[in-house]
Amino acid sequence: MTHLSPARSGFSATELALLSEKEALARLDLLAEVSRILEAAVDDDHDAIAAVAEACVDEFADLCAIEMLGSAGRPEVRAYRFKPRSGLSAPDTWQPVGSRVAPREEPVLSYAGSDNGRSAQAVRERVGAQSLLVVPVVSSGVTTGWFVAATGPHRRGFRPSALKVAADVASRLGTTAQRVRLHREMQARAREQARTVTRLRRLASAAANLAGAASPEAVLEMACRDVCVIHEASGAAARWYRADGSTVDARAGDVDDDRVEAAFGAASSDRIGRGRHWVAYPLAGADPWERGVLAVFLDGDLAREEEPLLSSLASLVPVAFQRAVGTENIVKHEARLRAVIDASPAFMLEIDALGNVSMANRTARDVFGWPGDTDGWKLEEPYRRHLTDLAIDAVRGGSVVNRPVSVGDRQFSVSAAPLPALAASDAPSSLLAGVDLTEMRRVETALVQAQRLDAMGQVAGRVAHDFNNLLTLIIGYAAILRRGIADDKQLGLIASIEDAAKRAASLTQQMLDMTRQKVDSGVVIDLGRSVAGLDAVLKRIAGPKVDLRIRTSRNVIKVRLDPSEMEQIVVNLVINACDAMDRVGRVEVGVRLVAPPVDEARQLELPPGPLALLTVSDNGPGMPPEVLARCLEPFFTTKSRGHGSGLGLPTVYGLVKERGGQMAIDSMPGKGTRIRIWLPLVRDAVVTGGVDQAEHWPEGRTVRGRVLLVEDEAAVRPMAEYTLTSIGLDVRSCSSAEEALEAFRSDGPFDALVTDILLPGMSGVDLVAAVRQVRKEMPVVYMTGYTGSSDAPPGRDDPVIRKPYEPDVLRLRVAEMVQVGRVRARRRAPAGGAVQGS
Repeated sequence: MTHLSPARSGFSATELALLSEKEALARLDLLAEVSRILEAAVDDDHDAIAAVAEACVDEFADLCAIEMLGSAGRPEVRAYRFKPRSGLSAPDTWQPVGSRVAPREEPVLSYAGSDNGRSAQAVRERVGAQSLLVVPVVSSGVTTGWFVAATGPHRRGFRPSALKVAADVASRLGTTAQRVRLHREMQARAREQARTVTRLRRLASAAANLAGAASPEAVLEMACRDVCVIHEASGAAARWYRADGSTVDARAGDVDDDRVEAAFGAASSDRIGRGRHWVAYPLAGADPWERGVLAVFLDGDLAREEEPLLSSLASLVPVAFQRAVGTENIVKHEARLRAVIDASPAFMLEIDALGNVSMANRTARDVFGWPGDTDGWKLEEPYRRHLTDLAIDAVRGGSVVNRPVSVGDRQFSVSAAPLPALAASDAPSSLLAGVDLTEMRRVETALVQAQRLDAMGQVAGRVAHDFNNLLTLIIGYAAILRRGIADDKQLGLIASIEDAAKRAASLTQQMLDMTRQKVDSGVVIDLGRSVAGLDAVLKRIAGPKVDLRIRTSRNVIKVRLDPSEMEQIVVNLVINACDAMDRVGRVEVGVRLVAPPVDEARQLELPPGPLALLTVSDNGPGMPPEVLARCLEPFFTTKSRGHGSGLGLPTVYGLVKERGGQMAIDSMPGKGTRIRIWLPLVRDAVVTGGVDQAEHWPEGRTVRGRVLLVEDEAAVRPMAEYTLTSIGLDVRSCSSAEEALEAFRSDGPFDALVTDILLPGMSGVDLVAAVRQVRKEMPVVYMTGYTGSSDAPPGRDDPVIRKPYEPDVLRLRVAEMVQVGRVRARRRAPAGGAVQGS
């Protein structure tokens, strides 16, 4: 290095000494300022280096450039400052010089007239500096940059002592750079550790989430969401291949279908699939025929330290998936079991030794009137005592216990089985299953009664058939004798015979009515007149506190209904109405002719055209919906035991349906009840019966026509033949259906067919069917002493004469049908043609 002398500087020795002391103080201040600036740098030294360059330009040099080695090992300028009026031709952008100036990492001082550091001299000359310093910045024995300082031509050049100042500044820069670098490394390591801890926590959270997933689909969805959170991925997709060929898929984030399929295809059972910005991990299941894939889609490549976390997460998915499959199967099994228990007609409940109920199915809640909330499941006495004793016996015996339980008028059959405790602290309990036998016992009693009635009906029917034939003879011949006798005493005796026979016939019919073996008489009544005739009877039934009103139409409303059936319908409905009002209120009975609206007719399945409407309404309490829904069920009644059989409305409904009618019940709580009955009208018939109405053949009236008579009773046949021939009819008598069918084919035509229903061989019903295959509109009159439902005539317009009958009744019915047959024949005959049988 070159030392400054008085001769070279132009100063005296004293001046040089004073100048050196002042410069020394300034340089100490500079070093103190540099230290202060650099100590403030913590994790970033850029601002500190710029401040150091600024301080050096102010106190030490006209130009200062601080160069530090970058990541590629090349010098890069961190700070560059110069005084604009220093006389330097400094460039606006500083080009690093450290690598050229100090290749051996030694400080260089170059000034005018020196030959030290030719490279430095070239730089000094380029910027027009008086002197130039280049000092390496060393950190841990390694050069990490250079400190460059220069003086302009208007300023005295650096003396050798300035090298020490520059070296101190460079040393402080190196120390600061090393400290900042260490701080950065520590921060980076701390951040990485924090990220690792965060990922581990997220992995633990993901494991908990997977363990809590309730279904296989939820497991895969949770895995996709968690892997996106743990690795900050843009998306994830998972697929599980089942043994049956089906798959379970899940996705999260932004994924592309093509990339997903490529990732799924790249991963095998034992190999990780990799692609550009994605990784696919295999998911190995316990079943070798099942496997899965978890694909993660990243914005960049997966870091090496992240792979263990992803691998750990992938290993958790199959375990959680299989557990979810098992849980799902258990849940489905429990749901199915719960559905079976709830749908069971038997009540089921779990009860402990103290009578506390912890489980009850729907039937149990209905039986005991419990709400859906378990807080309301409390057994009332005496149910609690009976069922608790049964549960205790089952627990003590360790086996199933069966026992009947009766509470009031309710009967149950209950079985109790001990239940195993789920935990040591659980109290012993039992499962009780029971059936309410109350309704079953009542139905069984009703069935026994019905069977008895049926057996009585069979006996009564056989007796009635033979007995009515005998009574027919007695009544018939008594009526014939009356016509030829004028003696009053003898007529009185004949009347006594007729009265006795009619009483016997009434007893026979009562026996049939008791067994509900009724026969369609084919009587046509005026419904309005017949109902009005029941006024006195209905008022006696209703009682003095019921305002009973009967409103009927003035028009003749003809329906084919037996008077006794009509009376049974009206009386039953009025009794029900009065009982519902506790026999205090108003009851209205009405009969009128109506044409129901099309919508109502379609809804109630009514026949088209005008209909007879019978209405019975009251202003009683009405029926709630649950009672209204069951009021037509046989044996269902809301009356107390002994005050109702539950057969009133079902009987009425059955009679109405048998006559081709329809019934509707309108009722609401607090608004009374209205019952409407529609019956089809009868057109081609005259009114033949009614309440307390006798039928007589007009004296001297005759009828022309041919009649085919079929009667198997040899004693009754001549009487019936005489009865019909006496009014002018031509009668062909037969003892069997087969004989009558042959006569119809060979000896026709006939205007009417009169036949008994029960015949040896072919029945009367089968005979009519065979005849109507040839002549569709053949008029028919049935006779019977008794018939079961299987032998009842199918035609609603065919009159049925019940034995024993009076001769005039037979004459009227047959004459009516002969007239109907002749009318039908005229309709079929062409204009000007002859009518058969006329």
